Parts: sequence; structure tokens; C-alpha cells
Amino acid sequence: MVKPFITFKGNANEAINFYEEVFNGTDKKVMYYGDMPSDPEFKIDENKKNWVLHGTLNICGSEIMFSDTDESLHNENTFNPSCMISIAVDFKSEDEIRSAYEKLKEGGYVMMELSPQFFAGLYAWVSDKFGVTWQMTYSTH
Repeated sequence: MVKPFITFKGNANEAINFYEEVFNGTDKKVMYYGDMPSDPEFKIDENKKNWVLHGTLNICGSEIMFSDTDESLHNENTFNPSCMISIAVDFKSEDEIRSAYEKLKEGGYVMMELSPQFFAGLYAWVSDKFGVTWQMTYSTH
């Protein structure tokens, strides 16, 4: 089983809540850095205690994992959102894909407008406001 794991720069909780609304996500679980047992070797900055250490959300039957990462891991080689990898979502209804598309494109970038395609009843490719890329399909067969 392969599970996507998406990292953020301190706004994972906002993203989890956004995706929960966009996709009618279920089974949300979030553990924060502040929930970790105290360890003198690993001091947590007070303003990072509300960062997501590990979160999960079920989106359309698949578990997606989330976390915030420390700035020391952020550079042009390690933390650069890309359209090389997308999360693909198959929707069960036209209303669901249209609703998700409208929410994801707000503040994001549309690479392919929601439209009929030869391989799907409807298809769209969107990079959302967090830089996460989504390829969405709704098949009419």
C-alpha cells in the first residue's frame, strides 16, 4: 500500500482542515509537536507546539498523511512544490468533482480546466493554495 505524505511549513493544520472540507474527508487524526513527551535533547520552540507532528485524513477512501517540518529542512532542493507528483482523486459524482475543483482553484493555479476528456467524463489538474497538485477525474461509465 502506498500512502501520500505531504509536508508543510507550519500550516499543515490549516491544510488538513481545508482538505477535510474540500473532499468531505473522514477519520481525521492530528498529533501536535506539543503532544510529544518532554525530552531535554529535543526542545520544542513554544510557537511550534501547535505544529502538526503527524496527521491523517481519509480522502475518497485513501489515507493521506501530513506533517509540518522545521525550517532547517527547507531549501531549494528539499522543499519545492512540484507538479511532478500529483494526488489523483476519482470522484463518484459530477457535483463532487465540481465542488472540489472550485475550492481547490481558489488561491491556487489551474493547469487544466475542469472539462470533458476522452479518458474521463470530467478531468482537472490544479495546484492548490498550499502548492499541492491534484489531478481529478469523474468517469461517467
